Amino acid sequence: MTQSALIKKNKSIISFLRTVLCLGLAVVMILLSDILKSEIYGGFIFSFTTVIPTLFPFFILSDIWSSTGASDSGGILSRTFEKIFRVNGCALLSFISGLICGFPVGVKIASGLYINKRISRDELEHLIGFINNPSVAFVISGVGSGMLGSSYLGLLLYISIILSAVTVGFIFRGSKKNFEVSKDNPEQSFNVVDSIKNAGLNSLNVASCIVFFSGVLGLISGIIKNNSVITCVSMLLEVTNAVKIIASYTLLPKRLTLILIAFALGFSGFSVHLQAFSFLPPEIKRRRYFLMKLLQGLIASLLVFLFTIKRAVT
Repeated sequence: MTQSALIKKNKSIISFLRTVLCLGLAVVMILLSDILKSEIYGGFIFSFTTVIPTLFPFFILSDIWSSTGASDSGGILSRTFEKIFRVNGCALLSFISGLICGFPVGVKIASGLYINKRISRDELEHLIGFINNPSVAFVISGVGSGMLGSSYLGLLLYISIILSAVTVGFIFRGSKKNFEVSKDNPEQSFNVVDSIKNAGLNSLNVASCIVFFSGVLGLISGIIKNNSVITCVSMLLEVTNAVKIIASYTLLPKRLTLILIAFALGFSGFSVHLQAFSFLPPEIKRRRYFLMKLLQGLIASLLVFLFTIKRAVT
């Protein structure tokens, strides 16, 4: 058999398998339609009552920050940030925004800095790996007070997220290369109409990812009845559902619950990753990002383990 004939045969097999897979998925979706509808509906409700109202104003605020020069470097904090992570000090705002406002606001700001030629491609690929974090309100109020019944535990988790992000950013820092800010591409002035339109589209993109992965988790939970498997899959796919599932296991030791939640928050899940990627130019590589987020999850878990060694968790 010639090479061209072999390639044609392989393509035919792949096409057949793809068709079978799509048909099989369609059958599963029909058989589990009630579960699928329920999970997608839950994703819609969560997105339109919590996520969009939270993110929409911060998307607009990020445009204001960028247009007014609030991201300029030169201050003590910016210079310290630059020395620690070896990226332009103007990126400090993206790190702070990521910690306060939550994902994917920090990535959006960092991507804007790259598009406006304030930072290099390597700096952006480094930044996105440690600035895409859950918000302070989500971790302390939502997870701590709401799911675990303790704002103290939420604060402990949030501290582990901050320290793990800083650690990962420091570990993966490269040698600082001189990157000359382009004077031919100045930052655009703030436009209210464009900002509102972009904030709406960006919010819908984020909501779509959440709804999609809610449906995926619904199908998986309908097929697989093993709680351990569902927990592991949810930690990889969607952070909010993962935290809810872990927190609902009342038989787990509290310390183990915190360690698992810390990993889920640090890694953040593929839903969050896709939300972040929607703001990145196509030439930006993602491999380093995944490695950094996986390491952040592990470090956050280790920190929680160390924080609770000599302290009873209730």
